[in-house]
Amino acid sequence: MKKLIILQNDYPSTGKSTLARCFSHYLNRFGVSHQLKTLVEEAEEDDEEHLLDGSRLTPRSFLAMLDESPITVIEVATGQGEFFGKFYTNHGLDMVLAEADVSVSVVLPVTSESESFDSVIEATEVYSDHAEYLIAHLITSSYEDDDKVWDRSYAARVMDMFEAVELHIPEVGFQIEHELHARHLDLSDVLMDVSLQESLGRDFTKWHNRVLGQVESARQYLFGEAFRPTLLPKPLEKKSRARVRTV
Repeated sequence: MKKLIILQNDYPSTGKSTLARCFSHYLNRFGVSHQLKTLVEEAEEDDEEHLLDGSRLTPRSFLAMLDESPITVIEVATGQGEFFGKFYTNHGLDMVLAEADVSVSVVLPVTSESESFDSVIEATEVYSDHAEYLIAHLITSSYEDDDKVWDRSYAARVMDMFEAVELHIPEVGFQIEHELHARHLDLSDVLMDVSLQESLGRDFTKWHNRVLGQVESARQYLFGEAFRPTLLPKPLEKKSRARVRTV
């Protein structure tokens, strides 16, 4: 069975790109074959390898793309959530993917801003019970100040009904933020360049390992039977806060 992992939230700065690249890093550690794509409104020809061009997307091309790898991670770029939802619904992709033996996990990053919860409700209207759900909490100082915002929300109650798994993505910390700002870099860019990662030193390595530990704790929900390792890396530190929420 193939696996499709969809990361989406049209609220900006929820960490979609960072999380997508961390998923890819985790799979690379185990030598698991996969592909990482970003759905955009329109892509230049030179970027087609990594970008999914929404203007040319069809059910046939979508299935052909999924057939290229056992695991496909798609980051739905900010602003493209509504488009992809309509594409998925209008073409009955829930049934199409089931017939093609592709299971779906939907990852919904949220912040301390309650507006970021809206995409959670919208996602359930699209994917319903044809997908497994994961909520990725982007932990920041403001999130820690009121960590009950999510628990009190309607979105959290809906995710309880779908038995969603929760991931807690740690804050990178002041030192790393300072270094990124000084070098005019985004965290997602650093995750694509090994030399930049090494130059950020031990603080970055510790943060990265904590994130990968969260991914490891939810491995089955994310990757399912498509997770077929060919490498045996060193174990990560066991500092997991992921949990399954049940009714």
